[in-house]
Amino acid sequence: MPTTTPSSRRKHFLSRGFTLVEVIVATTLSGVVLAGVLSAVLMISRSGYLLNNYIDMEKEARVALETLGVDARITSEVSWLRTSETASPYGVILTAPDTTIVTYTYNSANGQLSRTLTTPSGVVSTSVLITGIQSLTFTAYQYDEGKDYLLIDSSAKTTTAMNSLTKMLQVSLSAVRSKTILADATTNVVSARYVLRNKIQSN
Repeated sequence: MPTTTPSSRRKHFLSRGFTLVEVIVATTLSGVVLAGVLSAVLMISRSGYLLNNYIDMEKEARVALETLGVDARITSEVSWLRTSETASPYGVILTAPDTTIVTYTYNSANGQLSRTLTTPSGVVSTSVLITGIQSLTFTAYQYDEGKDYLLIDSSAKTTTAMNSLTKMLQVSLSAVRSKTILADATTNVVSARYVLRNKIQSN
């Protein structure tokens, strides 16, 4: 008559396979862990992408506005670019005392702010300063003795009048970076007000 010793029972227990229930439980737990890991990786990747976009936009805007500030402070003449006598400006032409001409133009069709430099010798070069712009506004101010700087209402002034009155300008813009599978990264920037030190205001 065969007998089963404790040692043989232990060997049988150790050599048996997994049951169906154990396999299902293990598979489910593995799936949950894997889903969590993938979600974490996706979240980190998305955050990194958005952060890079914010950094790019902030850098573009900072460099563009610093460049505009330098050009504005040395300009002696201003000419606003408008589609009509009641429209808001979409650009500005700044002329320096040495006849260097710098033109800033906002193209709403492609969302770009460009800068065109014309040297006294006639050499022209154009560069795109900011891309992905959703909206951009040029604001002009005039100096009023005793009342500091006053906003110029572009809808109530002719272009010639705006050119004569402008003593300070400001730029406000909203830019966005988009990617189909990720959320948009958006930034809003308001420049400092740049006083046109070399320009003589005509009332």
